[in-house]
Amino acid sequence: MTFEEPDFELLVRKILRERGFDCRQYRESYLKRRFGVRMRAWKVTTFTDYVNILDRHPEEYIKLFDDITINVTQFFRDTTVYDAFDKTVLPVILAEKNKTQSTILRIWSCGCSSGEEPYSIALCLADRLGAKISNYNITIFASDFDDFSLNKGRAGIYGTASLENSPAEILTRYFIQDGNKFQIKDEIKSLVKFIKHDFIREEPFKNLDIVFCRNVMIYLTREMQTRLLVNFYKSLNPKGFLVLGKVEGLMSTNEGLFERFNITERIFRKG
Repeated sequence: MTFEEPDFELLVRKILRERGFDCRQYRESYLKRRFGVRMRAWKVTTFTDYVNILDRHPEEYIKLFDDITINVTQFFRDTTVYDAFDKTVLPVILAEKNKTQSTILRIWSCGCSSGEEPYSIALCLADRLGAKISNYNITIFASDFDDFSLNKGRAGIYGTASLENSPAEILTRYFIQDGNKFQIKDEIKSLVKFIKHDFIREEPFKNLDIVFCRNVMIYLTREMQTRLLVNFYKSLNPKGFLVLGKVEGLMSTNEGLFERFNITERIFRKG
């Protein structure tokens, strides 16, 4: 993608050159809105002015990336998705593992933000498997570009706002409460591996049973969406699952890669 405004392109190229973050994967209109938020915070009016801000205040990159990637999430966000995952996807996956006598279960939470999604996946697994969870070699790859979010995920400490969708029994069983903070227990933390990863520029994880990529593709260009879906297809084991955001779907050019499994919850299966 190329941009018509030289100062806008200058800003995009600077971010790529100095931080390795390729903003060109996002729509131009979306980027301008996100840049505008940070520019108003600094009371500057041109992209060139904001380039100078980044030169003088490199810590600003953290807030900019947080605005671009919109790191706002909760445990069990969109509860019907997790209900479908628990009651329809996991039984299929576990039945196949039993049939092939495989104990390896690999899941990717792409664009994991501060960890609420991968931990929610881990909690679903722990609740369904119970004591049998020790029979499986489970890895949930939790990837994001933002270091601050990844470090928060690794710490595993959350406030009540992040947990308002969580059943009381989940909080009691899998968290340690300290005032208004909740520390997720080590038995759940051990299932999740947080990794800094650029899902467009870097190779995807391999031999996966399930990929969660929710509310990420809506901010990407069509070209980048296609590339990402092809990467997911290559990443998944035969008949593996892909879970997208509630407002996302497959483009016509990618419909041959995946079959509809639960269209209401945007769950697809590798064809």
